[in-house]
Amino acid sequence: MGLRLREKIGIILLFGLTACGVVDQANQAVNPLSTPVPAAKLVTGAWMPDQTAIGSGSSNSKGTTALTTFTLSASNAPLVRFNDPWSGNTTLVDLGNFTASSDFGMNGSITLVAETVNYPLSGGAYPVLASFYVDTGSGTIEFVNTSDACSSAGMWTCNGGNCTANAACTVQTGTSFGGREDWDQHQVPPFGYSTTNAFPRCDSSVGSWTGCPANLSSLPSGHYYAKYVMMSDSGSSVASTTTGLKVTVSIKKDTAARNTGSTNGSVDVNLILVGDQNVNDSHSAAGARNLDMLFKEVNSILTTNVGIGIGAFTVYDWSDANGGNQYSNVDYSDLGILFSAGSQAVTAASAGKALNIFIVSDIAYSGASFTILGLSGGILGPTVNGTQSSGLAFSSNDDLAVFNATCSDNTCSRNNQDASFLEMAATIAHEMGHFLGLNHPSESKVGTSPQQNDQLNDTPTCLARLTSGSSYTLDQRACYQDSTIQSSSATCQSACDAAIGVGGQGYFNSGNNTSTPDNFCKTVTQCQFNHLMWYTTKNRLKMSGVWHEDGNLISPESSVLMQWDAFVR
Repeated sequence: MGLRLREKIGIILLFGLTACGVVDQANQAVNPLSTPVPAAKLVTGAWMPDQTAIGSGSSNSKGTTALTTFTLSASNAPLVRFNDPWSGNTTLVDLGNFTASSDFGMNGSITLVAETVNYPLSGGAYPVLASFYVDTGSGTIEFVNTSDACSSAGMWTCNGGNCTANAACTVQTGTSFGGREDWDQHQVPPFGYSTTNAFPRCDSSVGSWTGCPANLSSLPSGHYYAKYVMMSDSGSSVASTTTGLKVTVSIKKDTAARNTGSTNGSVDVNLILVGDQNVNDSHSAAGARNLDMLFKEVNSILTTNVGIGIGAFTVYDWSDANGGNQYSNVDYSDLGILFSAGSQAVTAASAGKALNIFIVSDIAYSGASFTILGLSGGILGPTVNGTQSSGLAFSSNDDLAVFNATCSDNTCSRNNQDASFLEMAATIAHEMGHFLGLNHPSESKVGTSPQQNDQLNDTPTCLARLTSGSSYTLDQRACYQDSTIQSSSATCQSACDAAIGVGGQGYFNSGNNTSTPDNFCKTVTQCQFNHLMWYTTKNRLKMSGVWHEDGNLISPESSVLMQWDAFVR
């Protein structure tokens, strides 16, 4: 899951919470709800998007995809605790037989959303995907295979209510996850007790996931199975206790190859305006104009860099009369409720086809001195509505009708648009990247813990800089100076300096240690990595009245992951 934060003093940065490297069972940052959340009451929004101005609609639809969804259930799934060995306590789910050509096509995928139902204790249980494999008739192909230590010693080591990862429990090399941390973030989500996993996840032809074998680059014909461990966070013994498990299976068939041109699919949007301020602003001429320009910018970021655009819009108002104001200034800990309640109220047919984007006034973080600019319900969002991960939320700061005071229509030049407005658009595109399965290239390093990286070969391993004691800083400079971008011996800095004929300065002003860009080197290969998903905010600098920004915002290997996603049609 990704967060973009704005400090009260005006500095903007990006903060990410992904895998739970340390889990505090006694006092988690967010307490997931195990009880159902009632649906919100939404009404059709008054803002009518100018899809011609936005550049959205059907123009980017591939026209070669179809989504089939069905559910499977188990009523007596055994429970284990976080530090329990799970040998003999897995739940096998028979997903069925599939034929590659007729069910998946050239670029199809399978998405599994697992939910705990009828949980008999306080708290809840995470459905951890311990195994995913296919029997082809001539052998077994394992997309997910965990080490023996997981079943014999448990996924976590717990002491006094605090749990840390059991280092011996990991996913085996050569399977579909880049490592233990990558696997974790799909199994222990930040909100609720649903988990989302999708396959394929790696493609040897573009070098993604170091060690990704060729036979995991597509889905073969055969009989598919998944094994889940129902991991309880209740704390007390769960011996001989069972719970219910529901698995929603979404099969995406795509008969066209990916990366065949500028049209690689589109994503529909359910836009939910939360609270009277945002609703009323959207009804004004300035607010409507800014919403058109906002999603025009988001659409441009996605179509320019990966050929995936915004499709159809459905707009909803969630006003105070229907309880929206209680979520307009929402705390991070309540976002799971917001996602669950709001997503249940949208058109049912949009499940798995449209992203639920909530625009609120402000997202607070438990009394801290910053607000959150944007957040995705998870890294890889579920294809079902009603879960506590079924959405993305963004702060408007009540500025929808205030942005871009010098603009008179929705064709206003970007150079006349506010930096904070363009930042909001970049934040939306960034969080959509998370929802469609993208990580930050690197996560912030904490103390002596290993630094987490996305494992894609064409994004940098951004080396966090030690600032004092055990505190680290991770910013654009960390990625820019790194030497492992696309397995090249040249850093972005050295290649950029050579391209523009300067030394020791290049990308940043006067070679200082800030994140302020000077020269962007858009055509330099070593600088064309996954800028959009940087841990810190996107580089943007206005020079002579013109905005200058990063080059290739989405790397080719990141594009592969996005195009597999069930929402991209």
